[in-house]
Amino acid sequence: MKVLLLQLDGKLPNLALMRLAAHHRGRGDLVELRRAGNFQAIEPRFGDQFDRIYASLIFSRSEGLMDRTAEVWMPRCEIFFGGTGVSPSINLEVHGIGAALDYSDYPDFRQSIGFTQRGCRLRCSFCVVPEKEGKIREEQRIADIWRGDPWPRELLLLDNDFFGQPHWRERIEEIRAGRFKVSFNQGINARALTDEAAEAIASVDYRADNMKERRIYTAWDNLKDENRMWDGLNRLTKYGVRPSQIMIYMLIGYWPGETHEDREHRRRRLRVFGAIPYPMPYARTPELVGYQRWVIGAYDKIVPWVAWRAAGYRPEKLGLRQDGLFASEASA
Repeated sequence: MKVLLLQLDGKLPNLALMRLAAHHRGRGDLVELRRAGNFQAIEPRFGDQFDRIYASLIFSRSEGLMDRTAEVWMPRCEIFFGGTGVSPSINLEVHGIGAALDYSDYPDFRQSIGFTQRGCRLRCSFCVVPEKEGKIREEQRIADIWRGDPWPRELLLLDNDFFGQPHWRERIEEIRAGRFKVSFNQGINARALTDEAAEAIASVDYRADNMKERRIYTAWDNLKDENRMWDGLNRLTKYGVRPSQIMIYMLIGYWPGETHEDREHRRRRLRVFGAIPYPMPYARTPELVGYQRWVIGAYDKIVPWVAWRAAGYRPEKLGLRQDGLFASEASA
């Protein structure tokens, strides 16, 4: 059998496709992976002939790519769609696909990737994790995730709630003992951090997903969580994590009645603290995407919002007059 794997979105290696690759190559099938994050990459190439296609998408905004994939490939061969962008309830286990990963389709990826736990203690209304993964359950030890020599001791953990699992202390000790760099890529729940957990985070070599910068990821999604959020952030700094090492995702455009000032309150406080705010629009309106671009690009440090908005949320449309004012601000 000849199998094509299509990764329709996502920057990281796709674990589901890696499992499918391991499964089919283990049966002796020919497998090819294509990272098809645009319409042109989906189109069949000269000489293409496959018996089966698996296409995976993480984000619902990639549905257009899925529709085009079905349009051009379904007349040619059998095709299956999966991933959170299709349905959170789809999983490979019920189809007999094992947990083994085949990294060979991502030759430039040197880290080891996986989960020490799945699920979450919470049921946030905007999050699909409880529906997709259910309640907290332990998954793998660090030794099960690391690929071993000669691969670097660099871990990309996709846990949604690392400190929700009963044996997180053992996993932390495994990270420390193995001298691993670790990226808690999906974030730490700062609202629920205890002193013990904050001290544990500070004790490991935490990294950004590129393994270069020191980085902790967390989220401040609801203004109502302000007190609990700052209790957690202060615990992190108490044990040595620098504010500049903390990236904080901000859900925007989700809560009814949310105003620009609601967003600004969070952004300003995080900037004063010294952390890195990262707005995440729930609805991708021009204003919210423009706000995201304003903050992520750090334009908010030098360009007033009124000037940024008047410039159509585009940095190339900003200009400085001789008197030092932004031309877009003066005309607003």
